[in-house]
Amino acid sequence: MQIECFSLGKRFASPEENEDAVVILPGRGYAVIDGVTDRSGRRFGAMRAGRFASSLVATAVTRFLLAEDLSVRGGPERVGRLVQAIGEALRGGYTAHGLLDQASADPAARIGCTLALGYRDGPALQLVSIGDSGIRLSGKALGTVRHVEEKPLDRVTALIRRECWAHLGRMRADPLPQRSISDEAVWNGLRQPPAGLSAEACATIRAHVLRLCDEEMPTIARAEIERVADSGISGQRAFANHPTSDLGYGVLDGFAVAERHVFTADYPAAEVARLELFSDGYFAEPDAFGVAAWEASFAEVERIDPDKIGPYASVNGSGADSWTDDRTYLGIAFDR
Repeated sequence: MQIECFSLGKRFASPEENEDAVVILPGRGYAVIDGVTDRSGRRFGAMRAGRFASSLVATAVTRFLLAEDLSVRGGPERVGRLVQAIGEALRGGYTAHGLLDQASADPAARIGCTLALGYRDGPALQLVSIGDSGIRLSGKALGTVRHVEEKPLDRVTALIRRECWAHLGRMRADPLPQRSISDEAVWNGLRQPPAGLSAEACATIRAHVLRLCDEEMPTIARAEIERVADSGISGQRAFANHPTSDLGYGVLDGFAVAERHVFTADYPAAEVARLELFSDGYFAEPDAFGVAAWEASFAEVERIDPDKIGPYASVNGSGADSWTDDRTYLGIAFDR
């Protein structure tokens, strides 16, 4: 067996604030967990909210996999117990900080994270994914199998930032206002013009974003897209774990996760040669296995589009003091 792992926080000066976490239990299971960044800067003890969430989930997953008899098939019932155990761990975190009532009443007050997990389940390799961390596996008989939850909401918010940036670029030569104004627009949305952008310009950008969304996402209700365009990232938790919304997305936050947001699949373990798990700090997947290949792919993305306003448009970009996001890769090559 060969195991390769790399994880790096986005802030150059504070790598200890990396909000990703990993679980490595050879012969039992492997996970990559991505804590949701809380832009308010809230801390739980010494930890930011995302790191606190990912730490709780990593501990819960580790304890669960060590306690289970993985030599026998557990199937959907085991997955259900796992999700329940994770939820209990997160609610325990709220309780420890006196926040359970607030988190119960207000989704915006919740911590959260995503999960990409593979574990031995009798003769099978069971996969579980909640949120947009990714899974890729391969084998001679299987070929390559890939799963990342689609999150069209992120595309809407990325377009807000990209189109605001482009509009400002036609009017200003200084890139700093482009970044700051665009970042404010994507955070607060386009209901009100961010400082430095006129009401007319804001309305123009909003109309263009909506046209692009109509073209790219014709099956998604216009009213839902308008809601995200107007509220930005600050309002997106209303869509977290939503059971029916086209813009709903999965996140582990200690409360109910709609079944549609819990991806599960299993494959004969003997047929899986490689398992790869990764957080969304990687914007392009290389064909090859291993840290070197994934880091080379990361470097190429940074060369092409460091600001994340081009082919890798995102709600954030790399800058003088940080990468776009924390990034984590975990690859396991089995002896077969």
